[in-house]
Amino acid sequence: MLVSATVHDARDFAIAKHSGQVRQHDGRPYIVHLDGVAAILEEYGYKTSEIIAAAFLHDTIEKSDTSIEEIHQKFGETVAELVYWLTDTEKGSRASRALQAAWRLSRAPWDAKLIKLADIIDNGSAIVLHNPSFGPIFLEEKRLCLKKMAEVETSRMLRLPLFQKAAIVTESASL
Repeated sequence: MLVSATVHDARDFAIAKHSGQVRQHDGRPYIVHLDGVAAILEEYGYKTSEIIAAAFLHDTIEKSDTSIEEIHQKFGETVAELVYWLTDTEKGSRASRALQAAWRLSRAPWDAKLIKLADIIDNGSAIVLHNPSFGPIFLEEKRLCLKKMAEVETSRMLRLPLFQKAAIVTESASL
């Protein structure tokens, strides 16, 4: 696939912003997660420049010194809006934050939900494999997110192969 300049620039930006960061559960460079999310989206047929760029940028605000204004200036309103919806800003206990995030994501634009589903698949698979003690906690939070998204989107979401894959991943620790 021919990579657009926007996607290339977003990946390069993410590499710079996540420089020196590693995935908490497996110690691999953080870009591995972002590449994984983008690859999952592409595998399921979501290949627009805006979706893939936002996939590369979805963690930059919460994990670096990046602002939403910077994302907006460099990548435009559509990408910035997706990143905004995907940024965790909730406060409170872990359970409270998980519920607030589920509410936020259930009301997010469709494309943000697609990115979140790919994020759940990539993170869920890695966490279960590399941190089995934390896996059940993480997956329970993500099951709540999926439930809230399905409540808002109903059958449109439930029929979606990407959603079905995320549901399978989040159930893996329960089996």
